[in-house]
Amino acid sequence: MLARIRTACLALGAAVSIALAASTPTPTLAQATGTLQQSIASCDRGDRAACLAAGLALSDVESRAYDPFLALRFLQQACAANQTAACGRLALIFFAGEGDVERDLPSAGNFAIRACAGNDRDGCEVAEAVFAEPGSPQFDAEKALRYRRANCTFGDRRSCIDLARILYAMDDALPAEQIALTACVPGDPASAQVCAFGQRLQSLRRKAEAEREAAIQAARNAQAREQAVFDQYMGRRDYDGALYYSLYHLRSKSHAETAIMAAARAGALSTIFRDHFYVLEYWFPSGPVAQIAASQIAQIRQANDCGIWNCTNMPGASEARWRAAGGARASSSYSGSGSSYTPSPMPSSASIAKQTRDKYRSYNCTGSRRLSSSHPACQ
Repeated sequence: MLARIRTACLALGAAVSIALAASTPTPTLAQATGTLQQSIASCDRGDRAACLAAGLALSDVESRAYDPFLALRFLQQACAANQTAACGRLALIFFAGEGDVERDLPSAGNFAIRACAGNDRDGCEVAEAVFAEPGSPQFDAEKALRYRRANCTFGDRRSCIDLARILYAMDDALPAEQIALTACVPGDPASAQVCAFGQRLQSLRRKAEAEREAAIQAARNAQAREQAVFDQYMGRRDYDGALYYSLYHLRSKSHAETAIMAAARAGALSTIFRDHFYVLEYWFPSGPVAQIAASQIAQIRQANDCGIWNCTNMPGASEARWRAAGGARASSSYSGSGSSYTPSPMPSSASIAKQTRDKYRSYNCTGSRRLSSSHPACQ
């Protein structure tokens, strides 16, 4: 890029012929001098196109009138009048530091921005060079990327491949591939590098797409197999098996809901392992499944209150049990001076429910039907 800009500073003086008369024969020295003087005179009278012609002629190193310092006067007037070619030439002169003009990157960047805004190719190339140099005080990654895009659009292959590599590094692989392949000209040695890079990105994309499609298909096949197992349970009306498979294998609320609702419609809730209802209560905070779970849990608690726990919540139950354990005899024979025997507290319904849940966790989290330790039921 830098070499090309410096070469352009030496070669672009030929653009004067565009402003004067591109189809005329090569002028003699006297003719060129006379034309330059006419352009200067017209510029002094306010003709900004003539200012551009004078500035381009004076900044042409092949011209005997070459004077880049004097050219600045006419180029600046033309640039101020929105002659983008003048802004681009000023950017080149300040970037290269030609003749008596010292290198001035801030000025080069300012003129390059104005020139590139008018689609002047020289201005865009200088802008990229100024803002893309990491060690420069003018370094600006966002502007560098913008002007790389512009130069790539102009057909600069170096800018295209740099832009493609930057986008690829930013995980924007598809635009990087498209830019590289657009800049590629098959059979052109100058395009070999950008073509190879674009083809490599294309190959990587196709490989990734194939792997992603294979993974999607594998997941679909696994889902089909799991659905087939669930359907077998449901086909046999094994609602407890279907619910267990939904809760602990599929981890699927929709399948669990299907199984429990089917059991409710078939009047087969009694076939469901009772501890499953605690999981359903956790998974479904509301709705018909939550209502079924709450109803079944309430029945379990009622059975516990007057069943295996010997009606612990009934009035007088704890005292009766204390007396049956010999508490009355101990009380009649003991004659302490300041205290009396206090029976051990009996578990409440909340404590009983907790013990039931602990038994459920012990059954499902440590036995042969062991769940993962991260499963909510095992927390």
